Amino acid sequence: GTALCPPDSHVSSVGLLEISPVERGVVSIFGVRSGLFVAMNSKGKLYGSTHFNDECKFKEILLPNNYNAYESRIYPGMYIALSKNGRTKKGNKVSPTMTVTHFLPRI
Repeated sequence: GTALCPPDSHVSSVGLLEISPVERGVVSIFGVRSGLFVAMNSKGKLYGSTHFNDECKFKEILLPNNYNAYESRIYPGMYIALSKNGRTKKGNKVSPTMTVTHFLPRI
C-alpha cells in the first residue's frame, strides 16, 4: 500500500492511511491504527466504516501540480478534503482546484 498525507505533514502511525487499488483508477483508503475504511455518504460527510462498501471507493485523480485528489466513486463531484488544521470538510463544498483536496501519496 501507499501512505496518504496532506502536503507538508509528518507521517505518524496514528494518522497512517493505506491506499489500495480496488479497480482501475479506483482506490480504498484504510486507517491502519483505527482499522476503519474512509467512506463518504451522499451528503459529502466523511466517516469511518468497519466494512468495505461502495461508499469506501474513491477515484484517484492526478492533478496538474502532481498532487492527487480523491473523488467519491458513487457520488461524483464530492472530494475528500481536509482543512489546514486537519478537520474534514464536506465533499460537496469543495472542488479539486482547492488545495484542501490535494494530497501527496508516499510509498
